[in-house]
Amino acid sequence: MIEDIKQRMLQLDPGSFQNLCDVYLSKTGYPNIVSLGSQAGTRKTTLGTPDTYFVVSDGKYVFVEYTTQKTNLFTKIKKDLEKCLDTSKTGVPHGQISEIIYCHISSSITPSQDIELKTLCNNVGIKLTIIGIDKLAEEIYLSHHDLSRDYLGISISTGQIQSFDDFTNSYNSNRMAAPIDTKFLFREKECKDIDDAFLNSDVVILNGAAGTGKTRLALHYAKNRLNTNKEKIFCIQSNALPIYEDLKVFINRPGNYFLFVDDANQLSGLHHVIRFTTMKQEGFNVKILITVRDYAYQKVINDVQKITSYKTIKLNTFTDDEIKKLLETSLGILNQYYHERIIRIAEGNARIAILAGKVATNSNRLDSINDVSQLYEDYYGSFLEDNLLFPNNDVTITAGIVAFLEAIHLDHIDAFLPILQEKGINRAGFIENIRTLHDQEIVDVCNDKAVRFSDQCLSNYLLKYVFFDRKLISLSEMIKACFQKHKERTISSVNTLINIFRDETLFEFVKREVKIVWDELSKEKSQAFFEFVKVFFLMNPTETLSILHNIIESEEEVICEWSDIDTEEGKNNQYVTNDIIQILGGFADMTDLSTAFDLFFQYYLKRPDLYIDFYHAINRYFSINKDSIHYDFRTQITLFEKIKEYSENWKHNSFAILFLETAKEFLKFNFSPIEGGRKNKYTIYQIPLTLSEGVKEYRKLIWESLSFLCEIKKYRSKVKEILSNYGYAIEDVSIPVLQYDFQYINSILETYFPPDKLENCLLVNNIMYVSNRANLPCVSLFAKYLERENIKLYFLLKGPDYKKEVEYEEWEKLKQQSIKQYVSDCDLEMFKRLIDVCNELSELDGHITSQVGEGLKMAFDAISHRKDCYVDAIKYYIEKDTPIDLHPYQLMSILFSLLSDAEVYQIISNGKYSQKNAWLYAYYHEIPTKLITKTHLCGLYNFLKDTSDKNITSSYLRDVDFLEKYNAIDEQSFIKGCKIIFTKMSYSPFIVGIYFDLLFNIHHNTPQELIRKFNCDLDLLVDIYCAFLSYDKHHNYHDDDGLFLKEIYIARPQILDKYIDYLSHKPGLAFSHCRERHRCFLQLDNYIEIYNKFFVQLIENQQFPKLSVPYFLETLLLQTSNELNLAVREDEWIRQCIRLFFNDETKMYCLFSVISKLDIERKKEYVLLFLENNPLFEDFERIPLTPTSWSYSGSAIPIYSSWIEFFESLLPSLTGLKWLKHNNYIRTRIEYLKKQIESEEINEILRG
Repeated sequence: MIEDIKQRMLQLDPGSFQNLCDVYLSKTGYPNIVSLGSQAGTRKTTLGTPDTYFVVSDGKYVFVEYTTQKTNLFTKIKKDLEKCLDTSKTGVPHGQISEIIYCHISSSITPSQDIELKTLCNNVGIKLTIIGIDKLAEEIYLSHHDLSRDYLGISISTGQIQSFDDFTNSYNSNRMAAPIDTKFLFREKECKDIDDAFLNSDVVILNGAAGTGKTRLALHYAKNRLNTNKEKIFCIQSNALPIYEDLKVFINRPGNYFLFVDDANQLSGLHHVIRFTTMKQEGFNVKILITVRDYAYQKVINDVQKITSYKTIKLNTFTDDEIKKLLETSLGILNQYYHERIIRIAEGNARIAILAGKVATNSNRLDSINDVSQLYEDYYGSFLEDNLLFPNNDVTITAGIVAFLEAIHLDHIDAFLPILQEKGINRAGFIENIRTLHDQEIVDVCNDKAVRFSDQCLSNYLLKYVFFDRKLISLSEMIKACFQKHKERTISSVNTLINIFRDETLFEFVKREVKIVWDELSKEKSQAFFEFVKVFFLMNPTETLSILHNIIESEEEVICEWSDIDTEEGKNNQYVTNDIIQILGGFADMTDLSTAFDLFFQYYLKRPDLYIDFYHAINRYFSINKDSIHYDFRTQITLFEKIKEYSENWKHNSFAILFLETAKEFLKFNFSPIEGGRKNKYTIYQIPLTLSEGVKEYRKLIWESLSFLCEIKKYRSKVKEILSNYGYAIEDVSIPVLQYDFQYINSILETYFPPDKLENCLLVNNIMYVSNRANLPCVSLFAKYLERENIKLYFLLKGPDYKKEVEYEEWEKLKQQSIKQYVSDCDLEMFKRLIDVCNELSELDGHITSQVGEGLKMAFDAISHRKDCYVDAIKYYIEKDTPIDLHPYQLMSILFSLLSDAEVYQIISNGKYSQKNAWLYAYYHEIPTKLITKTHLCGLYNFLKDTSDKNITSSYLRDVDFLEKYNAIDEQSFIKGCKIIFTKMSYSPFIVGIYFDLLFNIHHNTPQELIRKFNCDLDLLVDIYCAFLSYDKHHNYHDDDGLFLKEIYIARPQILDKYIDYLSHKPGLAFSHCRERHRCFLQLDNYIEIYNKFFVQLIENQQFPKLSVPYFLETLLLQTSNELNLAVREDEWIRQCIRLFFNDETKMYCLFSVISKLDIERKKEYVLLFLENNPLFEDFERIPLTPTSWSYSGSAIPIYSSWIEFFESLLPSLTGLKWLKHNNYIRTRIEYLKKQIESEEINEILRG
């Protein structure tokens, strides 16, 4: 490309060359140009010295001379310089000249000549800069593509990446866009927010609705960086073409870059831009500022967050006063009536305000901005007239169809071809019209296939103009033709007509057109009819309800036991999958709501099996939203009236459950509805509830129904659950609602939840916490609950609420002191009451019981010096089935200090209790070594052999280290004990797991210590390790890095066969688990022998080795490791595999499936090594040269491009007759990939 630029410069006449250089120098920072040697408006030069001059900031001059002379260049330059230094010719003393620049189109200046010319100027204190063709061509290629395009006729890039000045000029030259260089107003805080955001992230997203000044703010910020930071700044704006190649041109070397991406959602290949933030190690320090409108925000977020982190800055719409000041400052509009009218139209949208202001000032007519339709017509009308669009109906119709479908693939226009033909336009004519629109820059065309509007506002305007204003195409025919194949785009266009223009006449027109299609599809009994009803039911509500009524009436009733319905399954999905329920949900806040509810609940009576859909529908469609207050919560009131009506006084279990599950959602104080909009726009509202008559009514219905349901015992626990979760996140404005609720809550508590039970007291305590947080005193209401002894003892054991400002150790000390004080004066009966309180808590929240359990442990510690009391308390604790399941180790240790081992055993072995096995284990674990006898060892073996632990499914971790203290009696006790435990694998892998879990925990045992412990029976260790591999999916296995596997192999190499056998029975994808474990043998001297064994046996043992074995090889070869010696070993193993197995088709397929995912140089090296050993084309054709499985986000183009680069790197090595077939095969693959790239580019444009 640089050579092409040079060739074009060599063809320039002197005047054109001077014009090129003048603009180049102006762009590189030389201001105030005066071109003496050029005739204005021509390409001719005139005699004069200098040819051009600039006046710089200190008032001095910069002289510029140009020449296109190719021979005797040195003499020419020296002569011209002498003229510039001749003050009699220039009239400028040497002291007033800071620099002389000489531009030429030759490369013939020698270093000695360069020195002589510079000395000539330096002797009089003037700097000389010589710019030859090489430097000029490189600068144009790297930084000034517009010069290449405008002066040399060469397009280097697609024009999507521009300098700051070029972007600003280009933006302002578009008369259909609001000017971007207006005075910067109102966004100083946001500028600082951007600065702060860039401290923690490389990507900052400016998000806001259209017209909130995102682009203006971004350019202001970029300009400030331009003045203060040493970085290259580029502005990026989509023109619907791929940007990948442009990026390689502009960001072609390491350095500091600042990129501004405007309307990022329109950019085809945003992820290519974002990926530069991940290239810091390669020397690219890139900051990216993005603007995106609200409707496309989520799409951009999805693209960005797959690659890197980001910060978002939300721009709100402007206030009326700000819009007024904007009009005054930017457009000089001072007329109050204009202010009022534009403010009303703009609704805070600065862009619309500026556009409206421009229209108003250009026409000097206030009525030119009556509404959006008029605004669009006035603004776009003359532009379209100038481009001869309006007079040409065929072109206008074509534009209307593109506007309707948003994007079109020119190979797929059959859906609307009959409409075109009816208008006298054939396929060729339509495509020709597209070219006309493209030439006029009204639509963008990619690869002669994908067509799309670049300006959404223009698209909206033409949609209305074609289908409504002039009715050039029948809207109903277009809807019918496109609904099935282009449903989403059809819906989007109908919504645009209704929502953007908001004209009653237009709305009625659209309604009529939709009704025409409705009737035709119904009459034809089209399969698409019900889909059409689902989309457009609100335009024909009465008939929709009639259709649904007939469907519900004809549907068979599903009889199911309510116990078979899982009310929790699918609760988090929040999707409604049933069409009928979806449609009925759309009637929220509509006049036909009551009828819709009747059908909704009649359908529920027939289909209780669809419970989860009904549950989600109520929360999604009928919950509180931003409009609820305007309807005074009529939807919610009607909902609960209808539930009560259809429950028939709660005789229907299905209605009771549905009500109870939804009631807790509607009793919240804050609601966060999500409102969907056009083109994936979603808005989340935060709505705090305020008291009103409607709120009182719907909550009264809920509370009264809850009270009634409490009379039915089976529902009481569910009501209690609702009360337990009541009152989360209450804002001040919602406190009156809380006060209103309390009258009902108090009544329910007094009637159905008396204070004689601890769980009821705790329930009241939760509600008290809610009221205290809201500064709403209600102690008098609930005093009798908080005065009970059991709640006081609960608070004693739980301790005071922990506060961050108090150190945890200090908090724990205070709790301990309170418990000590209580037990110091208590007798056994008082202590028993502490245990009784814990017994009542057995089914409550785990966190609460954990805190209380700590308190009970402290209480036991506090009486440990009182032998009788402690022993009797333990007996009572066991008698009560060890509530809260305290860990018995410490309790057992204290017992041994107070009693004989026989007495301790008698206490824990008598009677039946659920934790008996754990306490017996603790007995043998904690018994002091000095007390151990053969009897104890025999008892231990018998305990371990006992199978009563088969029903244990949860337990504290145990260990086997304690077995070593029995070695004094039997030196084989550790091994014998482990063998007995291992036999339990046949009936309870869980029990085996809790014993052996710590064996392979590096924080508990080193691999060397483990080998020592099992030294006399390493086969047992091998068996335990391999058994744990199979148990891994259920258990917390700790040898992910293979440290234990490697040491066991060194001590007992037979484990390798068992490990490979284990892998052979796993599916391929499962190999990805514990990747580092598979690599542990790379550190051993015989690693090649080991991995060859893996390779051969896995291929022999796997049913489909080509599918599964590559997954194992990936864990071995696709790791990023900082240990250079391991990377070298990986490389050596691959090489020897190729040399050893080059004739084995299966092994080479598996190996190259992984090699294909390595970097280009390594792939190339291994492919050539294969060909060196096996030149047969048939075998070469079978090995995978590109990955057999791969994934990407956003675009596949970079992947295809990298594969092309790899294939092209092979071609120089595949020349000559011997490699003719290979060469042709590679070239065929390259051509195929190029076609794939072209197809992907088209699809990216069509997908938007």
